[in-house]
Amino acid sequence: MKGEKNMDEHPNIVMSGYYGFQNAGDDAVCYAIIEALRQEMPACDITVLSNDPELTEQTYGVSACDRWKLKEVWRALRRTDLLVSGGGSLLQDVTSKNSCLYYLGIIFMAVLLRKPVVIYGQGLGPLSNKRNRWLTRWAPAPSMCATTNPTSFCARSV
Repeated sequence: MKGEKNMDEHPNIVMSGYYGFQNAGDDAVCYAIIEALRQEMPACDITVLSNDPELTEQTYGVSACDRWKLKEVWRALRRTDLLVSGGGSLLQDVTSKNSCLYYLGIIFMAVLLRKPVVIYGQGLGPLSNKRNRWLTRWAPAPSMCATTNPTSFCARSV
């Protein structure tokens, strides 16, 4: 159809995760996902939602936007062809009861915009907060899931 973009041509991809905090483990995950995306789709444009967009752009040669500025995040998601939510244990509430809320919020925004969502390399939990358990039960099914935990919400929703 005229005006429709073929994902094989030049896809725009947004990555959401704990990026830009200078955490070695999360930086390694970010690098691995970027490299995997570039290997599969060499012409892709990647935008990373980051705590430090400038550092992320310099380190990985990608675009980045401030993960805390919801207008920037919304604009990036509006332009994207795919959201990759990934790496590590993002959907948990041990480090903060709002961590799960943030990452599910990004997924919900993508779904509202009718963008496909891939949950990549994530475990689920632990979730001790009642609100977070409820939200994960009602979370939209991702388009694709590759998790570290076979009993995660991806196993029940895909």
